[in-house]
Amino acid sequence: MSMKTAFLQARAALDAGERFALGAMPEEIASSWQRCLRVGLDPGGAPVEAVISHQELQIARQQNERLMAIVRPELELLSSQIAGTNYMTAFADANGTVLDAIMDAEFHAAECSRSVRPGSIWREDLRGTNALGLALCTGQTSMVTGPEHFFTRHGGVSCVCAPIFASDGKIVGLLDASSEVSARQYHTKALVSLAATNIENRLFIESHRRDYIIQFHPRAEYLATQSVGMVSVNEEGYVTGANRSSARLLSGLNCVATSRFSDIFNGTFRSILRKLIRGDTVELSDGLNASYFARLRPMSRPRSGGAPAQEVTLRAPRLYRLEPQDQELVFDDELVRECLRVARRAADVGQPVCIHGATGSGKTVMAEVIHRHVHPAKPLIAVDCRRLIQDTDMHGVIGDLMQTTAPSGVSLAQGGTLVLENVSALKGLAADELNMVLDSVRRDVAAGHWYVVATDQPQQDETRRRSRVIAGVNMLTVDLPGLKARTDFDKLARIMLADLSPQHQLSAKALRKLASMERAGNLNDLRHHLQVLVASCPAGIVRETQVDHFFPAQQSETRACARCLGVPMREKRCLEVRRVFQICQCNVALTARRLGISRNTVYSHLKD
Repeated sequence: MSMKTAFLQARAALDAGERFALGAMPEEIASSWQRCLRVGLDPGGAPVEAVISHQELQIARQQNERLMAIVRPELELLSSQIAGTNYMTAFADANGTVLDAIMDAEFHAAECSRSVRPGSIWREDLRGTNALGLALCTGQTSMVTGPEHFFTRHGGVSCVCAPIFASDGKIVGLLDASSEVSARQYHTKALVSLAATNIENRLFIESHRRDYIIQFHPRAEYLATQSVGMVSVNEEGYVTGANRSSARLLSGLNCVATSRFSDIFNGTFRSILRKLIRGDTVELSDGLNASYFARLRPMSRPRSGGAPAQEVTLRAPRLYRLEPQDQELVFDDELVRECLRVARRAADVGQPVCIHGATGSGKTVMAEVIHRHVHPAKPLIAVDCRRLIQDTDMHGVIGDLMQTTAPSGVSLAQGGTLVLENVSALKGLAADELNMVLDSVRRDVAAGHWYVVATDQPQQDETRRRSRVIAGVNMLTVDLPGLKARTDFDKLARIMLADLSPQHQLSAKALRKLASMERAGNLNDLRHHLQVLVASCPAGIVRETQVDHFFPAQQSETRACARCLGVPMREKRCLEVRRVFQICQCNVALTARRLGISRNTVYSHLKD
């Protein structure tokens, strides 16, 4: 007897209320049928049409807003991959309630679309055997085809569902693909599983953005793939989370239960971390002597910075130590990433850097990032040049600092990073004295013991230059864009708000409204605006109307070109081109890429 015949006989026995052969079908299907019978479901009857109210659906979506923001791009990609095949893709929460769905026209016209819709609940005890309920019950990617469904009326549908796990091992959502095709869909199962893995990895990174995230895999070329294992570790070396690939790569080891990094991999955590921070790919081995390649995920860092903090008390009142940043650093913008790339490469070869940028654009933060790159375990000392006056004893201030021992007992002769903030304020004798001091330690700078970084406001009266001489030091200049020119505003605002108040979240429209506002102080002003919203709005979702109430809209003074002036449609398009051109720092190529137009089109709106 063939397996197909045996299954059909088992199905007939189920419909007749008789005992069925458990071996005639996949084990998970047989177990599901038995659970459905135990709760009193009738295969020939009607499933419970469990649907929550519209208000309950909105509340559920708000509770899962951050997860849905991660899921939606994957849901759209999955839908495009199986488009035109009478399919629907859906996302459900941990209770089995569908929160979002995308379906093609053919599926939308089918009877099944009336049952699988946002707000419908697909738990096994209500809807019988189905992929979504089965995945929720078993915690495994599930596929239920045609008559494998418990209820006879679902026999014309095939569905595939993969659970989405958080780093603590709990199911936080489900990704489903359903079709009115009775054949088994192995290709679709693979796509759904891959999409769920992508979501889990993005969720893991978002949840552990304040920890070190160490990626590992037996093959070095796989470190950039979604199959990579990821372990999050705090500064003390305790494991705070791991993705599902970690357990698979480590032969089922529960990484979180082991508590310490050294319980998983051989070697001391500190020595391994120092190599990872430098950007090295490190070879690791576990307790079974299996070998892995590991690297630190780019931009992952702990709450307290890249190295153990050293408190330095300085004798000079006009010097201060930069405190490590508590927030996750966001460098998702193309211009910012390019600035950081150039600055890091300059630091690698000992070339001093001057960071240009408007107030609040992140110059000090970038200086700290460069310091952690080149001298992660040494002091970072900042001098605010605006406070240095003509009779300042520069030898007594900086000379003693770089060549002797601080009152706290920390030896500064070991080297570190010197940051000259607002360096254009140096004038007259102060600049000459600084030049003499730098001359006296130039050998230490050349040897890499000290590294010099300067920050300054953009020079409006000068043409753009890639180099600049400051106090006798040749410096490479990098230009940080203002907040208005950055494409990673949404992520910046969300992370900054989460740091201020985890109980508040921004709606999509509120984010767009905040992004459209002018801010002379850039990140400083954005933080102030978010503080106002946190203080004034109740916990929960901050809406566009609340942003409008506290921050009235501002009028733009940008005018259209002469060729477009007076034609409303062309004028609107021209104003948009000119606005984006300004926030892209007059970069025609970047403006064209952001707007999806040719460079010639951009030039045509800039002629006058």
